[in-house]
Amino acid sequence: MRLSAPTSRTRLSVTVAPFDVVWVVVAPLIALALRAPAMVGLDDRSEINSATFVFVALSIACGLAAVAMFRVGDSLGGILSGGELWLISVASGVASSTSAALCFMVNRLDAIPRSTPLIYFLVMMVGLAGGRILVGLGAANRDVRGEPHSGQMRRIILVGVDRFSSMAIRLADSQNPRTIQFAAALDPRRRLVGRSVNGVPIVGAPADLRPVIEEYAVHGVEVDEVWVADALFASEAESMAAMADTCDKLSVAMASVSSALNLAPSCDSKSTASGAIAAKFFVSGYFRAKRCADVAAAAVLLCALAPIALMVAGVVAFDVGAPIFFWQQRIGRHGRKFLLYKFRTYRAPFDRQGRARSAAERLSKVGAAVRKTRLDEVPQLLNVLRGDMSLIGPRPLLPVDQPADPQTRLMVRPGVTGWAQVNGGVLLTPEEKDALDSWYIRHASPRLDLEIAWRTLVYFIQGERKGAAALEAAARWRSEAPRERGTPAFS
Repeated sequence: MRLSAPTSRTRLSVTVAPFDVVWVVVAPLIALALRAPAMVGLDDRSEINSATFVFVALSIACGLAAVAMFRVGDSLGGILSGGELWLISVASGVASSTSAALCFMVNRLDAIPRSTPLIYFLVMMVGLAGGRILVGLGAANRDVRGEPHSGQMRRIILVGVDRFSSMAIRLADSQNPRTIQFAAALDPRRRLVGRSVNGVPIVGAPADLRPVIEEYAVHGVEVDEVWVADALFASEAESMAAMADTCDKLSVAMASVSSALNLAPSCDSKSTASGAIAAKFFVSGYFRAKRCADVAAAAVLLCALAPIALMVAGVVAFDVGAPIFFWQQRIGRHGRKFLLYKFRTYRAPFDRQGRARSAAERLSKVGAAVRKTRLDEVPQLLNVLRGDMSLIGPRPLLPVDQPADPQTRLMVRPGVTGWAQVNGGVLLTPEEKDALDSWYIRHASPRLDLEIAWRTLVYFIQGERKGAAALEAAARWRSEAPRERGTPAFS
């Protein structure tokens, strides 16, 4: 899950790399040369005509627009990631299909072979991706290991060879000045002994830790720490205990690679929930069955609301500014964090000079209208399709707003709307919302979901009203519900 920059730190700027501009210009010419050399003057029967110029001009214009629109040139660094490759392929596809459509409207692609747009797509994608790969290879060849620190460096033995631990070696070598050095690596796979990982020799198995440390000491190299690959640290309990005992006797520190690099996950009992929740409680099978209905309904709603969503996006872009989407990290089913999306209705909390804006300055009349009609919630249908949310369920809360015991509400997917929303919404206290959501989880059914959907529509017309009867029923049920943990309270 990648996080975007906060609204006040986002800059609407367009960056197009010089190489991308050059390649976008030559790509349609290369495509024509591969398919019809005569059209670009590469043989004796050259027939350069207006169709060639139209295709090349429209392809260049569409290519530059696509590269800028999909921000292909924004990324820094010499490594081509999967996300960048996807953006390049999408931008290339949009450029080729758009240019082909425009050419067809201008001259019905007369004299242009119909396979040329496809060749143009492949040429543009391969060129943009290949250029980045070559730049990355060049950067890798220019990399030099950081100079050693003037003081004594810490000597590390790595136990367990995987992609993460090998990247830790590269990270240490890139530090300047270097403060740590990997002396050796150990791995339980005996076939790897004698090989090396990023220049560090694999000299034995984890059981050989003590003789390896003692042999290095004979050569005047004192090992200061032992770093263990995370996967090995979590799965090999017996082996870890033996190595911990060895390290304790030799006064050598031992830690997992993620802990040593300060990359271990934070432990927050209130904002997260473990998979043990599912083992302690049983929820109705209806929640598993309604996933198909959620996907189908969300897809239909997205298609039906697409014109309205585009109109709201345009209004937001004009009134509030870019970006048009607002995101917040919320807690979902089983404590999994996800990004909840809305249309922005507030301007950035800080202006370009970093001065704070008041609430009155941030919320415009247009933004207030969008919030009142709940049209800002439309992007959450994408969260439903992704599996982060359900159409109906307990509303996802920020980590700081979770109740004292969040286990019940985190047993199911959070909803775009829910029982608490149609019985008061913002008029309710956090305790009342939690009681209503817990009651819903126990009593969920198709009939109740249809009632919530209908009352959501009524809410748009009448506004929020506190449901006294629902609150009373939820409070009464909560006082009578079984409290014993570890029993199937919900069936």
